[in-house]
Amino acid sequence: MSDETAPQDVPTVRTRAAALGDRLAMHFEAGRVRLDGVRVTDLDTPAPEGTRIVIAGS
Repeated sequence: MSDETAPQDVPTVRTRAAALGDRLAMHFEAGRVRLDGVRVTDLDTPAPEGTRIVIAGS
């Protein structure tokens, strides 16, 4: 990885979904947070631009 794309520069699911506030934790604990259709098991998973975060029904 080059210095120009250091990991700290890549947003995570947590940072991109921060606007949900406390509701993010609730949805995460219920297993409803998806990144490009895959269940998120770690909110610090990289979620670069172009990926899609969805709160899915149970």
